[in-house]
Amino acid sequence: DPLRVTLYDEAEKKLWSSAVGAPEGKFSVTSPGGRNMLCITNGIEYDDDTGNADDRHVGFAVRVRPATVRAQEDAVEGPDSRVMSNLIEMSEDLLDDFQDLNDHQAYLKVREAEHRDLTEKTYARIVRWTVLEALVLMSIAGGQVMYLKKFFEKTSYL
Repeated sequence: DPLRVTLYDEAEKKLWSSAVGAPEGKFSVTSPGGRNMLCITNGIEYDDDTGNADDRHVGFAVRVRPATVRAQEDAVEGPDSRVMSNLIEMSEDLLDDFQDLNDHQAYLKVREAEHRDLTEKTYARIVRWTVLEALVLMSIAGGQVMYLKKFFEKTSYL
């Protein structure tokens, strides 16, 4: 049940769709402007009998670059324009990779926090059950001592 991402324009025409089974991906789309819709499909069917579906945590980041900036960069002329455009492209790629790294690190921090909370809750439950077990064990031992004490106690009848 793969996760699907699709981008539509104002006329609800598909501009881009994710590859089937891709765990992550990047895409670049030039849009004429206006409103675009980014649809994320869980891929897990809704169960009519129970009234719910399985939850899935999804992380995504959207970065929008204005097309006018790229057009101005391409319009620069001179002997080093090709070198400069290559450097700009390389710096944009480096920035994209850095932002991807930040996204992954933020996701891992959230995931680690969720797992830490789960571990702490589990530990607290274990401690509570251990204390309850100890109390039950001590009460049973006390009851046995009282029973044995009465059993071996000698009563005298005159």
